[in-house]
Amino acid sequence: MADGRPPWALRIRSLLGWPTLIALGFMVGAATLVVSGHERFPYTIGSDLSRPVYSRVAFTRINQSKTDELRKVQQQKVPDSYRLNRPLVDRISGEFLALHAAVKAADSFERFQEAAAENAQVDQEAFDTLKSLTDGAGSTRFKAGVDLLVSRLMQANMIERPQTDRAVQSLTPDIEIDRGSGWFERVARVKLTYATNREHVTGLAERLVAKGFPRESRAALQAIIEDSISPEGVDEYEPVYVFDREYTNTQIEAAGSLESVTDAFKPDDVLVAPRIASTISSADLDLLQAEHDEYIRQRSTDPRLRDTWRTKRLGLIGAVLLLTLGLVVFTRREQGRIVRNPVRAMAFALLLLLMLLLNRFMVDIGGSVMWCVGTMTITAAVLTITYSQRFAVGATTLFALLAVLALGGSISQLLLFLTVAFVSILSLSDIRTRLKLVQVGAVTAVAAGLSALIVGFIVQQQIRTVFGDAFFAFLAAFAGICVILVLLPVIERAFGIATSLTLLEWADTSDPLLRQLIQKAPGTWQHSHLLGSMAESAAEEIGANGLLVRVGAYYHDVGKLCKPQYFVENQQANMNAHDGLAPTMSLLVILAHIKDGLALAREYGLPPVLHQFIAEHHGTTVVRYFHAMAAQGAKPTGKHDREVSEAEFRYPGPKPRNKESVILMLCDSVEGAVRALQDPTPGRIESKVHEIVMARLMDGQVDDCDITLKELARVEQSLVKSLCAIHHGRIAYPKSDSQKPTLQVARIA
Repeated sequence: MADGRPPWALRIRSLLGWPTLIALGFMVGAATLVVSGHERFPYTIGSDLSRPVYSRVAFTRINQSKTDELRKVQQQKVPDSYRLNRPLVDRISGEFLALHAAVKAADSFERFQEAAAENAQVDQEAFDTLKSLTDGAGSTRFKAGVDLLVSRLMQANMIERPQTDRAVQSLTPDIEIDRGSGWFERVARVKLTYATNREHVTGLAERLVAKGFPRESRAALQAIIEDSISPEGVDEYEPVYVFDREYTNTQIEAAGSLESVTDAFKPDDVLVAPRIASTISSADLDLLQAEHDEYIRQRSTDPRLRDTWRTKRLGLIGAVLLLTLGLVVFTRREQGRIVRNPVRAMAFALLLLLMLLLNRFMVDIGGSVMWCVGTMTITAAVLTITYSQRFAVGATTLFALLAVLALGGSISQLLLFLTVAFVSILSLSDIRTRLKLVQVGAVTAVAAGLSALIVGFIVQQQIRTVFGDAFFAFLAAFAGICVILVLLPVIERAFGIATSLTLLEWADTSDPLLRQLIQKAPGTWQHSHLLGSMAESAAEEIGANGLLVRVGAYYHDVGKLCKPQYFVENQQANMNAHDGLAPTMSLLVILAHIKDGLALAREYGLPPVLHQFIAEHHGTTVVRYFHAMAAQGAKPTGKHDREVSEAEFRYPGPKPRNKESVILMLCDSVEGAVRALQDPTPGRIESKVHEIVMARLMDGQVDDCDITLKELARVEQSLVKSLCAIHHGRIAYPKSDSQKPTLQVARIA
């Protein structure tokens, strides 16, 4: 009981704060994306079609493809329309009459040639024949011949060429000819002649002058007709009938003005039947879109449809609720610091919601579902980098379920997402170089491509679609890792973590803070560097982060920069800055290096994960040296040394809260104690290390950490091994030839 409330009431009250608000906000956002995802039209041209699609409502729709096909058939039945080339007829008859007038006006053939040089085809015989037709009866006879020629010319079925330019090509075997009086006649195409064919033009001219004109004049008259229809050396023709494009297109439009063909569907009718290795065509898409629009319209008025949708929506929200609860419980169990830190919890929730939103956006703009592989890769990589592989596996699995639910996907998509996520997680064990990220991207991309191929074969997609999806999945996975590579500093800052790559940058001795430590407190740097090697070896013995504890060791005593001369490792022989200071004053100086170190860490932007080593490397241990000095100074006053409270000489803490901090604290303690030994033999080193470890354990310094006794024993063994290697024996070389070499123990100054 506390404050009169039972423990279960206090726990419920603690959960009704910001963790619950963030979880509710995430659930609302995820539910909105999932429910709205089932509102969208899920099909695109070329997407997989492995199961039948049924109509949910009764509806009718205009079958545009059938309508267009029927209209096209009707339009193809419209024949090409041709009209009489009246200028050609008038020009031919005019030239005939002009020739007759020229012959009549000429006294002789020579005068005719001088006056009408263009009539080169008229020879002496033709001139004499035509001259005989210039009297009254002859002129009447010639004009009658011209009228007959015009009449016969209008009956000629000569056009320019077989092809015509029209909106829809005609498939009829006939054409339609306007003979000049508004009367249209159907003529078979096989009876047509063409102005582009010289033989057709010559044959027509011969037939036209064969009646009504004397034989001697026919050649000259025939030449007039040929030159009028198909002039020599000119690529322009004057057919008897020209294509009437305007009238023909008008008839085509009229033929296309048919009523639209409609299809009627009932509920549960198959809209698109399942087909092996097939995709959605444009016709399928039109039908499915019409059904979807009608379903949305009827759902707003039909109670049955509305109730069905509400039930489905409730089920979707329930599924999101269960997944959210699972995510909260799993996160609380595996990464409790997320639940305890509002910023981390908010960043975690926003990451998952942003990835869900990106999935929806890519699908809504018509992109392939394979692009969602990129968001899975990003999510898996971020969670692995910021937390752990175990947590990333569980959280990414729950996220994949949410993603498939929001996309209305299938088990095959879930298989693809999980495969890509797990490969990415297992490959991202430790990032120490940028090349490692590129290698992870390549491995993940290959895994994504192979998974997409396998899934495509399972659902029997078309080969072209399978390889297309595999290519998109490959690109998406590699692009996801590239995004991580670019945004890695932002991710670290958002989640308050430091990757191995960042830790290696801070371990560089060219860093300004380390440079100052090396220059102003060289003894402290040597001590920190030594602890880094010892701590890294010990951490690797129990599976802790060796790189993290090594870099933490480099900076754990950085606060000594402010007053380096007050710490023994930086003092010169026979010069102790604490001489003349009261133990309590010396204590304040010693304790201040924790506060000064944290201030320098914040000033130089040290990653927050390294701050813990500065604050926790002494825990709440007692500053034994100055406590003993204070106790000794209290004896002349009559006080017993036990009356000097240890609580006044303890470090402010906090106690180490993770394995890496515990390891550094033990390294710091045993290194100083062993260095003070007069004769550090392996046996004495082992005894002293065990004594220090047990003292820290009994003092409660590891109570806030989850390190086990077995792990402490392995850390102890590693520290003994490292210290024995440091304080190893060496040969003492003789000063003269008469002296024998002896074995001495080297010590760290």
